[in-house]
Amino acid sequence: MYAHRVLTPSTPISFQREMRILRERGTALIFALVMLLILTILGITAVTTSSLQEKMAGNMRDQYMAQQAGDSILQDAEGLLYTQLTRPNPTCPPANTLDQRVWNGMDAALPGCLPDITTLDNTWWNTNGFAPTVALGTTSQEPRYVVELIQKVTICLDCTPKTQRYHYRATGWSVGATDFARGLFQSVFSKKSDEYE
Repeated sequence: MYAHRVLTPSTPISFQREMRILRERGTALIFALVMLLILTILGITAVTTSSLQEKMAGNMRDQYMAQQAGDSILQDAEGLLYTQLTRPNPTCPPANTLDQRVWNGMDAALPGCLPDITTLDNTWWNTNGFAPTVALGTTSQEPRYVVELIQKVTICLDCTPKTQRYHYRATGWSVGATDFARGLFQSVFSKKSDEYE
């Protein structure tokens, strides 16, 4: 590689040049290694960040799917009563026939009445909640709903027959593409007694 030669003081310029070369040996290598280390750290950070962003996007998609399924099941629950021609007879628990799927929420003392729905788990919803009329198929489980009669108000006292308004609360339970994103949705709606036959 390098030829060994003896440096003599008779050649001061070449002696200084060779001494400088000997001192600079390895500096470029250390600089290159430091740059390589910095680029490696930047690359690992970029991969970690993109992986985290991918997980966040997946979670958001999961939440949106749960929300859309919840909105859909609420429309199903409201449609159940809006399309009925006869007034349902609320019971605890309700009958499984399509036109009688209404819980009696006006008398919470009745045995078997609707418990606090915010504390209920998947098993309760799959056992007691009603599935949609058309399966969604995009979520890990089909959404479920319950409808409860919460209030009956007389609108016109002087009318014969008296007109009453029935207030219902629909509660929809849904999950997203995985069971980690869950949604609990409620809506309150009413129907007048003269809208029934």
